[in-house]
Amino acid sequence: MSDDTANIEEQAKEWVRQNKRVIIDKFANLNVYPGVSNPFTIFMAGSPGAGKTEFSKSFIKDYDPGTKIVRIDADEIRDLIPGYTGQNAYKVQGAAAIGVEKLFDYIQNHHQNAIMDGTFSDYKISKDNVERSLHRDRSVGIFYLYQEPKVAWEFTKIREVKEKRHVSKAMFINSFFAARDNVNKIKQEFGKAIELNLVIKNFENKLEKTQFKIDKVENYIDIKYTMEELSLLLT
Repeated sequence: MSDDTANIEEQAKEWVRQNKRVIIDKFANLNVYPGVSNPFTIFMAGSPGAGKTEFSKSFIKDYDPGTKIVRIDADEIRDLIPGYTGQNAYKVQGAAAIGVEKLFDYIQNHHQNAIMDGTFSDYKISKDNVERSLHRDRSVGIFYLYQEPKVAWEFTKIREVKEKRHVSKAMFINSFFAARDNVNKIKQEFGKAIELNLVIKNFENKLEKTQFKIDKVENYIDIKYTMEELSLLLT
């Protein structure tokens, strides 16, 4: 790691720590998103380009208008960080993760409904967040979005051109497989305490089919690639 990269990473983390209140006021203001007696947490899961952000925003829009839902998205936190350009996303990823953690702590402590818009590709963090939510007597659901990986990769590259947000092929492939494996593991571990839902997208990134309250992703979709095969397939 170069000194320049290390400096940018540390400056970004320090900015997030110093501006916790700014982040909370923007994304989880209690005047806009009041606490409720029976809060829920929904976790998004799936590869980049699968349509998670679009789905989570649509979910909030179409939900009961009287129910306010905080949407926690590392990408939107990154956009606030001075010096973030999109191409240097990896340099501020740690800072964005701190911001996500601060928001998650806040919604837990203030009993707010929330959607965690991420890939679910980090097993330890995902499990910890699910466990913490359950310990707070929150209802917990997971929406795993599946998009054919060749199509999702093309959407990811198109988004990079538009938003200057870089996702490497290796990161994409890791997220594609890790998200699936993690939702299966966590459903197996927590059983009926959480609800796992599968959203299958078609090639136009539109909703094709939804399966609610499933036990395992592979019962509904057949992922026919290995990591090595997918690496050769994606260009």
